[in-house]
Amino acid sequence: MKASFFSRFGGPEVLQYGDLPDPRPAAGEVVVDIHAASVNAADWKMRAGQYSQGIALPHVPGRDFSGVVAALGAGAKDFKVGDAVFGVCEVPREGAYAERIAIRHEILARKP
Repeated sequence: MKASFFSRFGGPEVLQYGDLPDPRPAAGEVVVDIHAASVNAADWKMRAGQYSQGIALPHVPGRDFSGVVAALGAGAKDFKVGDAVFGVCEVPREGAYAERIAIRHEILARKP
């Protein structure tokens, strides 16, 4: 999948765009095809190294997103493939600046 990511901390120049492995849902997770993601202060502070604790590199930033459910992991309930959803990623596990994200089903909501 295509994603925007960084492999070291720094300014905007450390951002890269390229291919990363597609996420696979763990138990209790949902894979979402990302249709939109926000940009907020937490994203650039993380890239700059201000929120670097627990971050594995390379890291895909992006906390807030919306999209459509593409796959369900074992035990992921309350959703089905094709549901329109939105959510906020948990720190330090962001990842909304990508085509897809695997995320715990408990922190997703259906779009109204």
